[in-house]
Amino acid sequence: MKKFTLLLVTLIYVFLLPSCDDNDIEKRQAVFTATVPAEDLSSSRLGSVINGVPAADGFNLNARWKEGDKIQIFVRQDGRVYQAESPSTVFDISSDGKTCSFMVTLPKSVKRDRDYDIIGVTGVEAYIDAEDVIASYSLKRVGIDVNGELSLPMWFTAKKGSNQAKFSHLCVYEVLTVNNNSESSITFRHQGFDVTNPWYKYSDKIVLTNSSRKIVSQDSQTDAESNEITIAPGATGTIVSWYIPAYDIIDATTGVSNAAIDNARLKAVINNDAVSTDDVLKSHKIFARGNAYYMDVNWDGSSLFYSNAFCPDGNHPHIIDMGFPSGTKWACCNVMANSPAESGYYFAWGETKRKTSYDWDNYKWCKRSGDNIVITKYHYNVDGKSRLDPEDDAATANWGAAWRMPTYLQLKELLDNSDSDWTNVNGVWGRVFKSKTNGESVFFPATGYRYESTIYNFGTSAEYWSCVTYYTTTYGIGLYIEGGDVGNCSIGGKQRCAGHVVRAVHVAQE
Repeated sequence: MKKFTLLLVTLIYVFLLPSCDDNDIEKRQAVFTATVPAEDLSSSRLGSVINGVPAADGFNLNARWKEGDKIQIFVRQDGRVYQAESPSTVFDISSDGKTCSFMVTLPKSVKRDRDYDIIGVTGVEAYIDAEDVIASYSLKRVGIDVNGELSLPMWFTAKKGSNQAKFSHLCVYEVLTVNNNSESSITFRHQGFDVTNPWYKYSDKIVLTNSSRKIVSQDSQTDAESNEITIAPGATGTIVSWYIPAYDIIDATTGVSNAAIDNARLKAVINNDAVSTDDVLKSHKIFARGNAYYMDVNWDGSSLFYSNAFCPDGNHPHIIDMGFPSGTKWACCNVMANSPAESGYYFAWGETKRKTSYDWDNYKWCKRSGDNIVITKYHYNVDGKSRLDPEDDAATANWGAAWRMPTYLQLKELLDNSDSDWTNVNGVWGRVFKSKTNGESVFFPATGYRYESTIYNFGTSAEYWSCVTYYTTTYGIGLYIEGGDVGNCSIGGKQRCAGHVVRAVHVAQE
């Protein structure tokens, strides 16, 4: 009788066990909403990357979730780390791809009545090592074909009871676009940037759960085959690199020192021959997690040319947010230029068309009375105006109502809130203004100025108009940019009849 009773109890327990397990699983489950940083790296600004998707006009890194994305889940409690039995698959992806949902099932060993942290990793494999979660990287450069996709590493941490997973970056990204302008197919292998004192290095793993998220591995070399692509004549190839900063970073947005990157050299192997190009990167941006760097390299059959990338594509002008107190955003290039290194048109102050000669005799708002110059508009004796009307603003007249020439205060803000560097971009000398706030940069080419039919000081200095004039004179206010490593920049009066270039600000963003 006792044996029968024991057998009956055992059968009942076995029969009920799946039901109890099911209930236990439900108690261990929680649904999370996953978000990515709000910015979009398709414009090469600070932002987030989940999947890199080649576009028809180039490679763009887009902040979005896609069907099938998986998130590895780890739980840290009382100094121990547990891994969920299987990765969580995202669902309920928003129409813009910025948010999604996923379910977390706590490991059975986690005590639900006590505090714990949840760690999620996507885009790269992770594993437990003692009391830490380690994200493991190959960090190999990847050639992207037309239909390829690239999954990039992100992670989050959350406390018990939270249902929000805000992802952060683990890496800095570089998108290298190689244009084969020769008449033969080439094999191109990216060798990285050669600097005297490296300010970043490759790594293959990083601690996610300690306070500093420090690198725990030594330098590792890029695999010789992983970064090699074949490019047909006249075609373009794309290589994506992942980088880990060389030093421990407490905060994901902290930048690493730029000092050692000056005169960095891009190294490559083309058809098994080593080539390089000088002065390719400089210190135009902060090297920090979440940043992406879009760079163009051109091969003409004998030489490698690097294009300093201030813009994500050729659709100029781009709006550059320097993070200035006023909110002013600048154009990436001069009015009527096709790239940051081009001069664009020269304008007399208050005129909207270029001319073959610039002097008082053909200045629109002037008439002569003997040897005297009589101003007919924008003068205290005539109309009292000191600021250009939209129809006389070269930026507005040529680019539309969203753009205008800067004010004196906006020029001063640019100087006060930027560090500047005299450099060469695509063979053109000029000055890079790099924001002290967010590291964004604008390049002002040394266009000199025009008087009569001659261009003076091209390549050694520059004169840029503002939209305001000195109230009582025949001078307009402009920005003077001096060349050289210790060159000074100043704001002062210039003859209104002379031809200067214009760098616009974006009205809609003010």
